[in-house]
Amino acid sequence: MSFLSRLYQKVIISIDIDIQTCKVRTTYQNTNQASEEKTYKTINNDLPIEAAKYIRYIQNKYPFTYIATIARVKRQGIVNGNKLSSFEKFSLTPHLLIIMLISKKWFVYIDKEDMAKYKSKFSKVKGVDFIFSPFCFIYEKVKNRLDTAKKLYILQNNSSCTLLIADINGVYFGNYIMFEKESLNIQDNIEEKSDGIVEFEEINDIDENIIIKEFDNKQDTNTSSLNDLNIANTMIDIIKDTLNSFYKDDKYASDFIEELLILDACGISDNSITYLTNNIMLDTQFLRINICDEIEKLVKMELRL
Repeated sequence: MSFLSRLYQKVIISIDIDIQTCKVRTTYQNTNQASEEKTYKTINNDLPIEAAKYIRYIQNKYPFTYIATIARVKRQGIVNGNKLSSFEKFSLTPHLLIIMLISKKWFVYIDKEDMAKYKSKFSKVKGVDFIFSPFCFIYEKVKNRLDTAKKLYILQNNSSCTLLIADINGVYFGNYIMFEKESLNIQDNIEEKSDGIVEFEEINDIDENIIIKEFDNKQDTNTSSLNDLNIANTMIDIIKDTLNSFYKDDKYASDFIEELLILDACGISDNSITYLTNNIMLDTQFLRINICDEIEKLVKMELRL
């Protein structure tokens, strides 16, 4: 570690941009490990201007600030195998992809063009240091749970879900699905009040009224319940389609998926959980998680903190 790194405090900013909200968690790497989390309303799945102002403020104050997020792009997935030739059977061209070999057994990949577009979302904050694949995200969370039985693992967000079938020997199926806003019955009642030009000279002038925690929290619970039910119905269809696709593969004809673990990052209601479990023929477990917390853990692993 360099002298300057020791001199300056390290700060980790974890960002989770979803269809309605952007969560920003800031952790200061000192003896107290102090942290704070802010939530902003999202427009067009972009980094909100007020969130960008806040992040720039932290960056200017702490030179050793690391920004991290999770990849939310359509063209990403996994390839079972540890050689580049494994991509051929999926009609994928490796030089058009960002790829990483995991545990010397399987690859995660993200389309380079999609990744470039996603990175541009963070141009207001001098870019991003870490973008984690949601498949790696799931694997790191469940790898100590893996055994000889193949199980279905799902990372569930408001606007997307990531599916992984795995056991202790490797992974066998993966899919990333982005939901259409209309299918979730989500309506925009937010008007864009920016002309797209962001000035950061007055970086301390952060409009806290934009932060959701300052809004009236007494939102229409009926609308929230309806959104939860739509997510549950969408999940049921996705799970059934995933299992059908898996069973159609001759390699797995003798395998049977009996268990499902859903990493719930959107706080689906208990009623919707009951509805979902009653409509799928699997032993189902739910584990509520905070995406920003998990991103922070991955950053610490990368930085060996």
